[in-house]
Amino acid sequence: MNEETIVFRSGNSMAVRLIGQCRLPRGMRVRERREGRSIVLEPIEEWPKSFLDSLGAWNEDLPRIQPSSPRDPFK
Repeated sequence: MNEETIVFRSGNSMAVRLIGQCRLPRGMRVRERREGRSIVLEPIEEWPKSFLDSLGAWNEDLPRIQPSSPRDPFK
Protein backbone atom coordinates (compact mmCIF):
# COMPACT_ATOMS: atom_id res chain seq x y z
CA MET A 1 0.00 0.00 0.00
CA ASN A 2 1.41 3.40 -0.95
CA GLU A 3 0.63 6.40 1.23
CA GLU A 4 1.40 10.03 0.48
CA THR A 5 2.68 12.61 2.90
CA ILE A 6 4.25 16.06 2.72
CA VAL A 7 7.76 17.26 3.60
CA PHE A 8 7.72 20.22 5.99
CA ARG A 9 10.16 22.37 7.93
CA SER A 10 10.70 21.74 11.64
CA GLY A 11 13.12 24.30 13.06
CA ASN A 12 16.22 24.17 10.84
CA SER A 13 15.47 20.63 9.64
CA MET A 14 13.26 19.07 7.02
CA ALA A 15 10.74 16.55 8.34
CA VAL A 16 8.14 14.14 7.06
CA ARG A 17 5.21 12.68 8.97
CA LEU A 18 5.30 8.88 8.72
CA ILE A 19 1.82 7.46 8.36
CA GLY A 20 0.15 4.08 8.10
CA GLN A 21 2.44 1.06 8.24
CA CYS A 22 5.55 3.27 8.01
CA ARG A 23 5.22 4.57 11.57
CA LEU A 24 8.20 4.06 13.88
CA PRO A 25 8.27 4.11 17.68
CA ARG A 26 8.81 7.59 19.10
CA GLY A 27 12.47 8.20 19.92
CA MET A 28 13.77 5.36 17.72
CA ARG A 29 17.20 6.17 16.30
CA VAL A 30 17.46 5.70 12.54
CA ARG A 31 20.16 5.95 9.90
CA GLU A 32 19.34 7.73 6.66
CA ARG A 33 20.87 7.16 3.23
CA ARG A 34 20.11 7.69 -0.43
CA GLU A 35 19.63 4.93 -2.99
CA GLY A 36 19.21 6.63 -6.34
CA ARG A 37 16.15 8.86 -6.00
CA SER A 38 14.96 7.06 -2.85
CA ILE A 39 15.70 8.03 0.75
CA VAL A 40 15.97 5.01 3.03
CA LEU A 41 15.47 5.13 6.81
CA GLU A 42 16.60 2.09 8.77
CA PRO A 43 16.62 1.51 12.53
CA ILE A 44 19.95 1.62 14.32
CA GLU A 45 20.19 -1.63 16.25
CA GLU A 46 21.27 -1.16 19.85
CA TRP A 47 23.80 -3.54 21.43
CA PRO A 48 22.24 -5.81 24.08
CA LYS A 49 22.87 -4.66 27.67
CA SER A 50 24.59 -7.97 28.48
CA PHE A 51 27.16 -7.29 25.74
CA LEU A 52 27.77 -3.70 26.86
CA ASP A 53 28.19 -4.88 30.46
CA SER A 54 30.87 -7.35 29.35
CA LEU A 55 33.09 -4.74 27.67
CA GLY A 56 36.45 -4.53 29.38
CA ALA A 57 35.88 -7.79 31.30
CA TRP A 58 38.76 -9.63 29.53
CA ASN A 59 41.95 -8.68 31.37
CA GLU A 60 44.47 -11.14 29.89
CA ASP A 61 46.86 -10.33 27.04
CA LEU A 62 45.94 -11.75 23.65
CA PRO A 63 48.72 -13.50 21.72
CA ARG A 64 49.88 -11.66 18.62
CA ILE A 65 50.54 -13.63 15.46
CA GLN A 66 53.96 -12.82 14.03
CA PRO A 67 54.12 -12.78 10.22
CA SER A 68 56.68 -15.15 8.67
CA SER A 69 57.89 -12.36 6.36
CA PRO A 70 57.37 -8.58 6.28
CA ARG A 71 54.18 -7.59 4.50
CA ASP A 72 54.35 -5.18 1.55
CA PRO A 73 51.88 -2.40 2.49
CA PHE A 74 51.29 -1.59 -1.20
CA LYS A 75 49.89 -5.03 -2.14
